Amino acid sequence: MKILVVHEVSYLRKVVYEIHEFPELLALNGHDVTFFEFDEGATRDTLSDPRDRVISGRIHNQAKIRLVTPHRLGIFGLDRIWAIFSSIRPLRTLIRDGEFDVILNYAVPTYGLQVGLLGRFYKVPVLQRALDVASKIRKSLWNPLIALFEKVCFKLATEVSTNNPAMSKYVLELMGGGFANKIVMHYPPLDERIFRQTPRDESLASALGIATTDKVVMYMGSFFYFSGLDDVINKVPEQLLSTPDLKLLLIGGGEQEALLRELVEKHKLQEKVVFTGFVPFHDLPRYMTLGNVAINPLQVSTVAGAAFPHKVLQYMAVGIPTVSTKLEGLYAAFGDESGLVWTENSSQVLAKAIEVLHASKPERTRQIRIQKEVLNSKFSIEATTRALEDSLNQLSLRKGK
Repeated sequence: MKILVVHEVSYLRKVVYEIHEFPELLALNGHDVTFFEFDEGATRDTLSDPRDRVISGRIHNQAKIRLVTPHRLGIFGLDRIWAIFSSIRPLRTLIRDGEFDVILNYAVPTYGLQVGLLGRFYKVPVLQRALDVASKIRKSLWNPLIALFEKVCFKLATEVSTNNPAMSKYVLELMGGGFANKIVMHYPPLDERIFRQTPRDESLASALGIATTDKVVMYMGSFFYFSGLDDVINKVPEQLLSTPDLKLLLIGGGEQEALLRELVEKHKLQEKVVFTGFVPFHDLPRYMTLGNVAINPLQVSTVAGAAFPHKVLQYMAVGIPTVSTKLEGLYAAFGDESGLVWTENSSQVLAKAIEVLHASKPERTRQIRIQKEVLNSKFSIEATTRALEDSLNQLSLRKGK
C-alpha cells in the first residue's frame, strides 16, 4: 500500500513515540510510507533543509520514510499559524496526485480539517488516529476551538482508530451512539528488541549520583501538567522517614519541570531527586534499569483516563515492578491480574512504590514475570502492526468510493 501519515509535529525533532513506531514498522513491512509533518522548532538557519526528502527511520534505520514539510517562516509562534495555510497546497498535491491508498491521520488543530476535507474530496479513505483528548492534553486558550476541530476530524474520517477502550468510550460519548461502527481499537506497538531487561550500568548510576545502596523510584516520560509528579515530590519527605536511602529518578522533561524543581528546592530534596532531562530513545532502557520500581502517577481525569501511557508498557518490558494510578483506559487493558499495582490517586503512588521496594525478592520477581506475560500477549509489534495494517488494507478497498 501507499500510505500517507500526517501529524502536526516534527518527525526529526519530536521525542520518539507511536507516530514514529507505526510508520517505520509499516515501511519495514514493505509499504510505501510518506510522512507529512510540521517542523516545530524550525529556525531561519534550518529553512534551507529540503522540504521533500527520503530519510532513515528514527527507531529503525533500515526503514525509509518520505518526509514532506510545508513552507515555514522560522519564527516561533507564527509558524504554527502559518502552517494551517501553508499546508493546504502541498497536502492537496499529495492527496490528489500521490496515488495513496489510505491516509493515517494523527493531526487535529493544525492539519486535521484539511486532511479530512481533501480525503473526502479526492475519495482517499482517512483513518483518524486518536491517541489522547487533543483539547485537554495541554493548557491553552485555544482548547475550546481544538475541541471543535477534534469533533470535525472524527466526523470527516472514514474510521477512527483509538488506542484503548477508554479512548473509544470518549469518542463515542463525543460523537453519539450512531458513531460506534466507525470506531476501531488498535493497541500501540511495543518493540521488545529495544525495551528489554539490561544489566545495570554502574558508570551511568555513578554519573547521576545513584549509589548501589539507593532505593530508586523511577518515572520516565513527559512532565505534563497532569503528570502527578508534584504530588509524588510532595510526599518524598515523609517517605524518607522509613526509607532514608530513597532516590527519585525523573527521566524526561516538559511543561511542569520548573514547578517540580521549585518543589525540590522547597523541600531541600536536591540530593534525593535526580533530573536527567530528555534521553535518546535507544538509551532509555539503560537509564530505566537504574530504577527499582517504576511509577505512573498521572492524575485521574478525563484527559489521563482516555490516554494510554506508553511508558507503562516500556516499564513492564524492561522488567521493573510498576505502580500506576487506576486510569480508566490502562485499567481496562490490564485489570487486576496483570502484575501492575494500582492506586486511586497520584498522592498514594509513592507510598505504594515504597511497599513494592520493601517486598521480598520472590514477590518482586513474581510481579515482573506476570507483567511480562500479560505484555507479550497483547502488545507485540507483530500483533499490533498486523492489526493496524489489516484495518488500513480494508479501508484502502474503499478508495474512490
